[in-house]
Amino acid sequence: MRLIDIFSMAMGNLRRNRMRTALTVTGVVVGIGAIVFLVSLGFGLQELMVSKVANLDALTVVTVRPGSKDDTDITAEIVERFKSFENVQEVSPILSYPAQITDGEVSSETVVYGVEPRLFGLEDISVNYGSSEISENSREAIVSVASLKDLNLTNPDQVIGKELEFKIVELDATGNIKEEDEENIIVFKIIGLTSEEKTKYAYVPLSIIKNLDGERYSSVKVRVADRKQVANVRKTIESMGFPTTSIKDTVDQIDQAFVIVKTVLGGFGMIALFVAAIGIFNTMTISLLERTHEIGIMKAIGGRNRDVALVFTAEAAMIGFLGGALGVFSGWILGVAIEGLINFIATSVNGEANSYFSVPVYFVLGVVGFSFAVSTFAGIWPARRAARLNPLEALRYE
Repeated sequence: MRLIDIFSMAMGNLRRNRMRTALTVTGVVVGIGAIVFLVSLGFGLQELMVSKVANLDALTVVTVRPGSKDDTDITAEIVERFKSFENVQEVSPILSYPAQITDGEVSSETVVYGVEPRLFGLEDISVNYGSSEISENSREAIVSVASLKDLNLTNPDQVIGKELEFKIVELDATGNIKEEDEENIIVFKIIGLTSEEKTKYAYVPLSIIKNLDGERYSSVKVRVADRKQVANVRKTIESMGFPTTSIKDTVDQIDQAFVIVKTVLGGFGMIALFVAAIGIFNTMTISLLERTHEIGIMKAIGGRNRDVALVFTAEAAMIGFLGGALGVFSGWILGVAIEGLINFIATSVNGEANSYFSVPVYFVLGVVGFSFAVSTFAGIWPARRAARLNPLEALRYE
């Protein structure tokens, strides 16, 4: 028999028993729908968490800190060496000092970071009020709300454009505070304010505080041109004795954790699909008993065992494919509905709307293929049993 004839006969057999076919397909739909709904929730939460941790540009940035040995200080020479590495696109050194911000007789503790203007692109620092454009040699600063709370400066209109005194605290090699120097007291104009309410920090031009401690930097941000080369660049830097960190480490840990989460969620859906597979097996077995006489006629007019087996297998495969496709659609629709409900509730209380479900194309194709394979496998035994029927006994069967 031709392949088209096998599928045409299988489709006709399914249509003749529409109620049984519909119930069997529904079992597959429930199983696949459960898998799609639960695993798409895992994909969505993973993407949401990763997006909260870092954007795509941040994944190409490596943070380098001084090593534990005496010859692993980060100097201007070391920074230039980093710039010469293959695949390195940008290098931005950073100086950090504890400091006090003073407004009249009131002061507040903070940490001052001396940075180059391009660091804001590397760090994805979000300035909520004012400007993020720090000039290279100007005495301008961007501060967090947390740094100004003790000064009772919480209104952005009061802060932007205001000049505040910064007292930089330097430590010697033993960790003791150095004697105060006039160079350590600098007045900066506040041009930007971030909404961070817990972490105290201030960004100022690197060139202004660079002369306080020579050219030994606190850390360096290295941007790699290609995300795939981050590991190689880190390996090269670490071989020089410098420890490195990257937001990619956190993202990788999130990905590993969600592999387990998606496996567990998918396992719950697999239970429903396993029940559906039993239903397919039961349906095909009943169909075999009902069509024994028909099988005898097929063999009597020249049908081969292989043709009979293929017809039964094709019926099971069609049930799996149709159930898989409808299951993916139903799981996706359910996810969209629940996500819409959650976001409606969140926005109604001034919350933020997020995407909690994600259904990648490769996952859809994999699930439909898996449903097709499971259903086909469930129909193999009834199909082989039908193919082995003796045609004389089958013709006598009522």
